[in-house]
Amino acid sequence: MKKVELLSPAGGYETMVGAFNAGADAVYLGGSKFGARAYADNFDRDQVLDAIVYAHLHGKKIYMTVNTLVKEGEFSEVYDFMVPYAEKNLDGVIVQDLGVARLLRQEFPGIELHASTQQTITGVHGARLLKQRGYTRVVPARELSLSEMKAIRDEADIEVEAFIHGAMCYCYSGACLFSSVVGGRSGNRGRCAQPCRLPYSVNGNNGEQYPLSLKDMSTISIIPELINAGIDSFKIEGRMKKPEYSAGVTALYRKYIDKYYDDPKGDHIVSKEDLETLKNLYQRTGISEGYYHRHNDKSMVTVVSPAYNATSEDILSKVHDKYLTSTLKYSCDLYCELIAGQKARLTMSLQRGDDFFYQEAYGAEVQCASKRPMDEESIRKQLGKLGGTGYEAKNIDITIDDGGSGSGIFIAVSALNELRRDLVSKMDEALIPENNFETPKAPSLPGYERYEQICSCENKGRLQVLISTRDQLETVLDYDLSSGIISRVYVDSNLFLAIDDTEKDKIKALKNSDPGLKFYAVLPYITRTEAWDGSLEVRKVADELNKCMFDGILVRNLEQLGILKESGFKGNISFDYGVYNWNREAVLELLDIAMAGDEDIFVDEISVPYELDLKEATRLAYAIKEKVSVPVAYNIYGHIPMMISAGCIKKTTDSCSGRIHELYSENVNIVDRMKNKMTVTCNCRHCYNVIWNAFPTSLHGSLDKIIGRELFDDLRIDLTIEDGKRSRKILDYYTGRISGGSCTDIFESGSFTTGHFKRGVE
Repeated sequence: MKKVELLSPAGGYETMVGAFNAGADAVYLGGSKFGARAYADNFDRDQVLDAIVYAHLHGKKIYMTVNTLVKEGEFSEVYDFMVPYAEKNLDGVIVQDLGVARLLRQEFPGIELHASTQQTITGVHGARLLKQRGYTRVVPARELSLSEMKAIRDEADIEVEAFIHGAMCYCYSGACLFSSVVGGRSGNRGRCAQPCRLPYSVNGNNGEQYPLSLKDMSTISIIPELINAGIDSFKIEGRMKKPEYSAGVTALYRKYIDKYYDDPKGDHIVSKEDLETLKNLYQRTGISEGYYHRHNDKSMVTVVSPAYNATSEDILSKVHDKYLTSTLKYSCDLYCELIAGQKARLTMSLQRGDDFFYQEAYGAEVQCASKRPMDEESIRKQLGKLGGTGYEAKNIDITIDDGGSGSGIFIAVSALNELRRDLVSKMDEALIPENNFETPKAPSLPGYERYEQICSCENKGRLQVLISTRDQLETVLDYDLSSGIISRVYVDSNLFLAIDDTEKDKIKALKNSDPGLKFYAVLPYITRTEAWDGSLEVRKVADELNKCMFDGILVRNLEQLGILKESGFKGNISFDYGVYNWNREAVLELLDIAMAGDEDIFVDEISVPYELDLKEATRLAYAIKEKVSVPVAYNIYGHIPMMISAGCIKKTTDSCSGRIHELYSENVNIVDRMKNKMTVTCNCRHCYNVIWNAFPTSLHGSLDKIIGRELFDDLRIDLTIEDGKRSRKILDYYTGRISGGSCTDIFESGSFTTGHFKRGVE
């Protein structure tokens, strides 16, 4: 019977040792680069190598977090960074960046690929795509219900690693730009400043609350249910916490996991004492079981304060003494045979799980003693000196035979020590699997080569407009688009599915007047199959395209791409910024995922990620176009969506709209400590919130510099929370600037930001 893996965090070597002592089957750790906890202690190169040896010696596993997005200018460092770990037989890599995954799959096929929760996998279809690309495991979004995770495990036939304990992000991991926007510290780069833990006032109320701060997760009471759902790995959060946290939490989960397997039908109630211990190990005020049984709930949010409970020094001391003062040791039996005239022989036997291991070593020739013979106790003392190894002798049996001379035997102490070291080395080799690492020749994968014949990137610098509200739709449909400056209109799916016949006629007339004008439907930020099946909407949008004279779909995540591919969609798709392409290899991998083996889907554009500065975006676009001619869009205006959350601020601080899963959205506001008012759109159709930046990003002052690069094929304007009047002013301004005509400056000082245009992210 395959048992669930208990996976613990290790911010440093001491933490790793403590976690293994406490019963972890594996640990995840970060190296000196590319890890999503840049402020953890982390491991240097030699410590990671030592950790791999230590883990493998004891039948444990090491997973490395290479789970940040990697800029084009950094990408060449990834291979050299990974080589020594591959040579040591690293077990797996937890990865976010599609380009990094591509490199690892091609160059290091012996290392398992695990999709980080930063990839925002929300369903079966996205998981299937990753399995096809060589992933063996996914860490789905923490927001998924237990039934959704079970479906991924069963239907995608891929391992599922799920969080069971620790801090919770308010935003879907990988979709959060809050820290990045307000301070330049990107959560996608492991540098989150945790703005969700700060106070905010809601809808003009003066009192400060903490509506974005989730309580810590603790699922120790539902372990049987999680095991029965088929989850493969239980993951404890907390690489930035102290060693006592990792060891203490691991020990308790180990206790109740083992208790279940010993008696699946027995009593699995967690004792009050153990719950109190968990509470005193760096846990925030109040706990919840996370999203396993609820989509969102006020009870999951701290609201009052996100502070930690007082930590018990007594409990920390007990945990430290029990798990952090020693290393793992195999209990072994030694047998030494010392016969005069023959080479000394030493054997070791031990049990690891169900496996029995036996090794023997031969040393110097045993002599008859000429003076003082060796006594058994002295020999036993030398052989038992295993303190710096992974073994401790339970029994030491010794046979001494002087051949009947009566003088006893002699062997130098140094020779005994060498014999012992030789035997230990042989047992180490037997316990640690051999690794025949060789750098393979990178395979050629089909897919993106189709661009050489099909794609045309003419008319650089035309505008695209994304609209989100009925007012904006009416503004665009009544706008004079005859100049051809606006080449594409993106329509949010909530609007697309509600378009009436009059609006369809207007769209038809606009397209007839300008054959180059395209209309695309925009899929939601998140697609899930929970109580309401969001995959049906993706299929419905695809089915309705032709009826509404639309030309393609803007895809926002891998789940939607998987649904389109599996449903037989035929047509054009573009990828939004959140399908991250920070480097050329990521673009090539995405094109392969979308088009390899599928002649019906064509990717006709990708978007530059929000977090790249102009130099980085330019370098990326240039690198892409050296290889393929896929069009690249660059966003020049829009309120950045800083958070996409399953949590609902309206429901937390007031009440639910009662219109869940209807084509309905409404806005609330939160105000930060600097008095910045941020609009929050509650998308009731898909039951998620979007927190928009207080100020729109507008690059009107740098348009000449952007257009002068001649690398960006389209410039995109995202209309989000603007009313119809403001939307028209924005369109007038930017179409005027692009056409070279006159335009009135509508951007007052302090009313906009330039985002990451100059400063990028760490």
